[in-house]
Amino acid sequence: MSKTRRYRGIATLPYLSVLIQYATAQQHLAVDWSKEIYGPDGPWNAVSVQVGGVENETPIALQQVTVDLYPGSTWTSFIPTNVSCNTYGSVCGKGSSWISDTAANGGEKFFTSYEPGFDDTNSGAEFEGSIAPQAITLGGQTVYQADMVNFGRDSGDKTYITYPNGVKAFPHLGVLALNAGPNQKAMAQDFPLSTTNSTPKYFSAWIPAGSLYSQSVIPSYSYGLHYGSAALNYSGSLYLGGYDKGRVIGPYTTYSSRNPVLMDITIGVETGDSPLPFHHKTGLLEVGDAKQIEVEIVPHSPSLYLPPETCEGLAKVLPIYYDRITRYYLWNTSDPLYEQLITSPAYLGFVFPPAPGSSDNVNIKIPFRLLNLTLTSPIVSSPIQYFPCQATTPSADTGFKYALGRAFLQGAFVGWNTKTNLGWLAQAPGPGVAGLGLGIEGKDIEDDATELDVYDGTKKDYFAQSWANHWTPINAKKTSDLANDTTSDASSTGNASNVDENKPSGRHGISLSVGAIVGIAAGGAVLAVIIASALVFCILRRRRQRKTVKVVQFDRRSLWPKTPDDIAMEPPRRTRTPPPPFSQYPSDPHREPYHHFAEMPGQREIQELYSSHRFELEQPEVQELYPQPRFEMGRHSRYELGLPASTTIDYSAGNRRWSIMANHH
Repeated sequence: MSKTRRYRGIATLPYLSVLIQYATAQQHLAVDWSKEIYGPDGPWNAVSVQVGGVENETPIALQQVTVDLYPGSTWTSFIPTNVSCNTYGSVCGKGSSWISDTAANGGEKFFTSYEPGFDDTNSGAEFEGSIAPQAITLGGQTVYQADMVNFGRDSGDKTYITYPNGVKAFPHLGVLALNAGPNQKAMAQDFPLSTTNSTPKYFSAWIPAGSLYSQSVIPSYSYGLHYGSAALNYSGSLYLGGYDKGRVIGPYTTYSSRNPVLMDITIGVETGDSPLPFHHKTGLLEVGDAKQIEVEIVPHSPSLYLPPETCEGLAKVLPIYYDRITRYYLWNTSDPLYEQLITSPAYLGFVFPPAPGSSDNVNIKIPFRLLNLTLTSPIVSSPIQYFPCQATTPSADTGFKYALGRAFLQGAFVGWNTKTNLGWLAQAPGPGVAGLGLGIEGKDIEDDATELDVYDGTKKDYFAQSWANHWTPINAKKTSDLANDTTSDASSTGNASNVDENKPSGRHGISLSVGAIVGIAAGGAVLAVIIASALVFCILRRRRQRKTVKVVQFDRRSLWPKTPDDIAMEPPRRTRTPPPPFSQYPSDPHREPYHHFAEMPGQREIQELYSSHRFELEQPEVQELYPQPRFEMGRHSRYELGLPASTTIDYSAGNRRWSIMANHH
């Protein structure tokens, strides 16, 4: 059992002891994060702690080594050694390692035949080793006799991760326990001692947060976690007994003894136009006949463990494909849509039910930039981009389960209070201007807390503003304007199924009233009528102009128009039939008009006159003269035809008429 620090005061001044305890208690504890980043399926952030040593005369700092760990296991923290890492060809000491000192453990004092193991079927991780209840220091606070296992020390221990393509490798990092898990309030774990005594004996090893809470170092047995993004130099946030308000955007959902309920998966665009054929799409959570699933939040695992139908459905709308060699969904980096998508404000949304007292669903948005992860050695020989969707079919026999891991927690916040057995799940902000989200603002989680003080995303668009300098909207206002916009409306967290999938513009579009819409429609109708009337007027006017073109005859001897006297000196001419098409040059003012024969009224019947010779008028030769008429009949000798002296011929030209007397020679 660890020794609890006690504060002693003078008997006559009992209040002094109370003041000292109050000054040193009820304070959230921020855990340090490493400056290193890790793979081979990341990059990932990790917390940095110091392990080893016991409470004695030697300063604890001189007994410990610094190791980096993934937060998120339950009960026991697993610390790797560097003994067996070469067995699987991995680089030793990537996240540092530790070999516990058996003597420091107290020799036989903590010897036990029980070896705790870490078995995560989803990620393929299997660790087991010897219990090593030594000290661990987090955020400057040391917990002695902590529940830790030093794995990979013995050759027979399981110390590897089996990746989806079958590659086995020694893990780069171990894991840090945050509590005993849902529905568990234990702060320590009891281990049986190996002894010949008939009476069983046990010793206790502390869960770090449980020990700190028992000593009143932190106000509650709780934590708040946001993973951040190593690729964007966005450090994670882990608080024991509290949380960082600057990493939480409300509203949030809550869960208790059961895992969070995932209602749907969506694709949307926060601002600007969409690089995809649609602006918002719902119904992407496909799982047979079920409409929703329960998902476990697993910070120690990397991927999104979702139904196979869901991963396949996402591959139909995103530039990703399933690679049968690596057994990962890979990004098609040769597709132009890939670059547009991962740099745009497009996101993958996870829809959860509202917390008690709220009415709107909670849509946690993970930008696709965070889902553009990299596979490296030993999984593949050269780096390749992948999309972290792992097809999963839950089974009690195999241990597979639906879960959301580090990929999800890059853009989401999770918190847990052990005493109230209540968890919170919320939107996390983007990196912001300085890579600190909305700023560092540590908050306590009270012992009986069921609510959190968060930034209200329904009143201000904190999410878009925190990402404004880290994505490139398509056809939208400048990101600098959005980042400095303190009056932008909050993003809607309503039911995603009601969102228009064909919305053509960004979410900051202008909304019109019904009256305005009716006015615009009426004005458009009037304008259409005016345009149609103008077109009809122009057509009719052109037709009238064509019909009233004045045709003027030209004398072949002159370019001047003929006079009535000129016409009277010429014999009547035959009307010529125009060459086809008959409608050719209908409005040519330099073309002769075409005429018809008409019988003049008279008292005598027209008879054929006798003559010893019959002459036919010759067909005139067609000549091309411009601007003279193009067709002209030649002159011929006049012959006496024996016409009666009173006979007249009515000759029409254009709109004018002349009566011409026949001459006798």
